[in-house]
Amino acid sequence: MAARATATMPTRITKLFGIQHPVILPGMSWISEPKLVAAVSNAGGLGIFASGPYGASEVREKIREIRALTDKPFGVGCTLLMPGASENAKVALEEQVPVINFSLGKGDWITEGVQKYGGKTIATVVSSKHALSAESIGADAIMATGHEAAAHGGDVTSMVLVPALASRVKIPIIAAGGFADGRGLMAALSLGADGIAMGTRLATSADSPLAEATKAAIVASYEDETIYSDKFDGMHARVLRTQASLKATRKHMNPVLAALKSFQAAKLINMPMWQVLPGVCMYVCMYHV
Repeated sequence: MAARATATMPTRITKLFGIQHPVILPGMSWISEPKLVAAVSNAGGLGIFASGPYGASEVREKIREIRALTDKPFGVGCTLLMPGASENAKVALEEQVPVINFSLGKGDWITEGVQKYGGKTIATVVSSKHALSAESIGADAIMATGHEAAAHGGDVTSMVLVPALASRVKIPIIAAGGFADGRGLMAALSLGADGIAMGTRLATSADSPLAEATKAAIVASYEDETIYSDKFDGMHARVLRTQASLKATRKHMNPVLAALKSFQAAKLINMPMWQVLPGVCMYVCMYHV
């Protein structure tokens, strides 16, 4: 990060993770890469590496790359519903990553594994039901993802979700969805959160691998220039409104084309086809059977 604040803001999140500022870089595929993860952690926040696009051996290499760039706490994100996620989480456990952030799946085995070496877990949730479940299996904190979030947000807005969860769980809460500056942080703390995750904001920072033209387009856009649709990958997601995204939302992807694109993507990241197949089958069953 270009500028580093020296003041600290202690909350339950900063104490839990041993960081200076209650600001989290969430795991964003192809964006939350080692350089950005380390930059956020070095600046006093908590950077979370997105393991989704990679196979297990590559995740191990990325973790070691992060450790070469920072001696501060960092995390690894695993979306358990996706192909290869369990294998990636096992690598993170073997490498004794300080924080593992899991979502879309039962993570009791992750919390048990992390506790053995003194690490911490964050469970990403979108409802009170999931938050209480995460707390019951030993998660140390929850990331409450509101409707305002980019990519896969929940159905409930952050303004409603955060105080609802704060009234029901005892573990610290990280508010995600619509937070991008100090005003958002103060609002989140007032609602009962203990910190915030800033995805889009940090994706446009100097250390982000996003193309400069993409960063500029995001910064120049207005609050109403997004699309929320389930026609990108089968799950509701928020993306920037462009000609390409408008075209993608006109109809669901053909199942044959979806399979082909998935297999092409798998080949690019050296992921075995057998790991991709469950995700393709899920998409076809949800929308084309």
